[in-house]
Amino acid sequence: MQSRVTRSVLVLATVGVLAACSDSDNPVATPTANTTVRFFNAVRTFALDIARNGTVVSGGGNIPFGTASTCLEVNDADPQLSIRAAGTTTDLTGFTPSFSAGDTYTVLVTGTDAAPVFTSLDDQFTPSGTNTAGVRVINATTSASAGSGTWDVYVNPAATPGTPNATAVTRNAASPFLTVPAGQTNTLRLTVAGQTERLQDIAVPSLAAGAATSIVVTDPATAGGRSLEAFTLPPCPA
Repeated sequence: MQSRVTRSVLVLATVGVLAACSDSDNPVATPTANTTVRFFNAVRTFALDIARNGTVVSGGGNIPFGTASTCLEVNDADPQLSIRAAGTTTDLTGFTPSFSAGDTYTVLVTGTDAAPVFTSLDDQFTPSGTNTAGVRVINATTSASAGSGTWDVYVNPAATPGTPNATAVTRNAASPFLTVPAGQTNTLRLTVAGQTERLQDIAVPSLAAGAATSIVVTDPATAGGRSLEAFTLPPCPA
């Protein structure tokens, strides 16, 4: 009888060990990818690497000034993303992503390598009426640009501009998506906030009905210049 009991205990112990091994060998489930995000480099002095869980992602390496990364699918609660100067292994400080499930974001990178600034912009757009599209202005200028750095925005302005379509767009911020006619080139006019004198006109490429795009506006290409640079940023694929 004692022998049978001993054998039973050994069998149960073996089963317990096997179960424990089985549990420990199971990989942790990968978080659900429910959010889309991309990064735009508005820093002239260095390129960017975008890493996920410590590894530079495909389409996210050596991103030069005026360029966006690929659109990445991540989990909003655990995106596992970090940003580095290209070719380094040290993460830039200050990036604390805050995303919502089901949304799409553009992260604007400005500042310097010593003091980077990360601004997350929600890309969600709802068309307003038929045969219309949307466009917004992202203000990525620095104190190197002439003027106050805060703009009003006019869509297809007349000789006398009238009421701006967006007001007081500050640095490291974006206007709302503004409604423009689809199927034609449109013009956005920037003025210093509260004034009507033209600062710069920006041509917006023709958009299909229901589409939206962002125009990232940065400092002039040369120090002391007055002509701002503008980069068109199409939406991430749906």
